[in-house]
Amino acid sequence: MKKVLVIGSFMTDLVVQTGRMPHEGETYMGTAFNMFTGGKGANQAVQTARLGVPVTMVGALGNDSFGEAHLKSLREAGIDASNVISVSGVTSGVGNVLLEPNGDNRIIIVPGANTELSADYIDSIESVIDENDIIVLQLEVPVPTVIRAIELAKGLGKTIILNPAPAQKLPSDVLADVDYIMPNEKELGVLTDLPTDDYSGIKDAAQKLLETGVKNVIVTLGSHGALFATTDKMTLIPSYKVLPVDTTAAGDSFIGAFASELAKNCEEMEALDFAARVAAITTTGLGSQPSLPTTDVVGRKFNKGELIQNEKVEF
Repeated sequence: MKKVLVIGSFMTDLVVQTGRMPHEGETYMGTAFNMFTGGKGANQAVQTARLGVPVTMVGALGNDSFGEAHLKSLREAGIDASNVISVSGVTSGVGNVLLEPNGDNRIIIVPGANTELSADYIDSIESVIDENDIIVLQLEVPVPTVIRAIELAKGLGKTIILNPAPAQKLPSDVLADVDYIMPNEKELGVLTDLPTDDYSGIKDAAQKLLETGVKNVIVTLGSHGALFATTDKMTLIPSYKVLPVDTTAAGDSFIGAFASELAKNCEEMEALDFAARVAAITTTGLGSQPSLPTTDVVGRKFNKGELIQNEKVEF
């Protein structure tokens, strides 16, 4: 089995459940409040580890109670956290999540210590990158740090997965070094400057991204599934029918599950179908990391017929 290294962010999710989003200037009574460990990097690492794959995490935390909670979560998932740095005088990252009854959300993040993960630190852990096989990255840490990690990983012959979120433009030469880029449709639009409001636009934007040199484009489309695009073909991966409670970590769950299956040497289409199952289950629980399922949970729900694949529906 291959080993996975996740270089990325930690966020403590402060989740307010609300009947609807408040209007500008309005005070609206929420229904519940919860606090969960999260962050795109940490979520993807925890999901991969819960699916039985060896995972190492690299990131930065504040020297505070939020940071302690994250380290505890990593240890409980069996993740190697020896290369996570603690930064004094800076708070750990925080995400403020407004969650509606249908599972939709709006999130504001304050990166905090995540901004202290430097390209110089990435240079100092080149041996850690070399010890792993699949490198997973996002954009909740400084972009120069991500770019340096991609450069080193490429030079070492590693498989690189990039989740370009939060959305921002990246140089074409950097994208050309990525094996799998995994945006959602809105992030795809930012990367390509093309409209991605319908399936035709998404396919055009995915094609434009492929022309930058990226080998594989995987666009997560929520309840519509995912588009898998290569230079040879484009395939829609159907989603699974569930009643969503909280969609906050669904994309991270999908990416972590996909990485876990690549680590087990599964074929890409098989890995994508498995990732769709895992992400669907994730939306049925509240909170980022508490809702990320284990291999046993995924197998049990699938075998009991609780996961029924949607038909391929273009939109």
